[in-house]
Amino acid sequence: MKKELGVVMLLSAVLLSGCGSDKPETDTQGAGDSSSTQVTTQPEQGSDLNKKLIQSSDDNKVKLFAINEKDNEVQGTTLELNGKTKDFNWTFPAAEEYKPQVYFADVTDDGTEEAVITVFKNRSPGVYLEEIHVVKSDDLSEINIENPLEIITKSVETSVQNNEGSLNVTVKIGDKQHELVHEGDSDFEYKKELNFGGVVDYNVVNNKIVAKVDGSVGIGEYVCSLTVNYKYDSATKMFTADMIEFSPINE
Repeated sequence: MKKELGVVMLLSAVLLSGCGSDKPETDTQGAGDSSSTQVTTQPEQGSDLNKKLIQSSDDNKVKLFAINEKDNEVQGTTLELNGKTKDFNWTFPAAEEYKPQVYFADVTDDGTEEAVITVFKNRSPGVYLEEIHVVKSDDLSEINIENPLEIITKSVETSVQNNEGSLNVTVKIGDKQHELVHEGDSDFEYKKELNFGGVVDYNVVNNKIVAKVDGSVGIGEYVCSLTVNYKYDSATKMFTADMIEFSPINE
């Protein structure tokens, strides 16, 4: 009887052990990055993305793909650089004339090229607006760039005087003062300062980021351009203003 009881206990232990082995292991892996931040390495032979190629740099080292197109708008993009990809929530019109511009240039002046993408945001009568993104080659993270409108607000002084329809415009940048005359409407009540924000156009020139911002005396009535030349500040790790240039807009 004792022998039979021992066999029963042994069989029970084996069965309990077998049941325990079916229990799934605890998942200790942390939550992964979201699709908008995760960096993925692509095969060396190039991208095998099943997405629409929108634009690429002149040397084809930087490529931009559309994640989704809806209502004539690209909603989200995939950037491919140095065999790596990363999704961004950049949106812009899907029309051919509004395609982003893509550059691959050493805009930080550290010996390593960065991807620079200018994205069209808005166009309407008297309005042309772009935004810019600078992406590092190693980890595909973005580098901040100071807003050119904020730079102009704190660095530029302007005045507009209406003398019976002849507008005397003064633009002071640091210790330099620029003046121009614009033929306006004697009956219109113009603001005392120039308006900025209707035109913001980014470009890369000789490995430097520049932003052209037009100043107006009225809606769509532009009289001058201010070009903000950027430099990379290694202390703050962002792009800040290096120089602001003035140029009149000839009518």
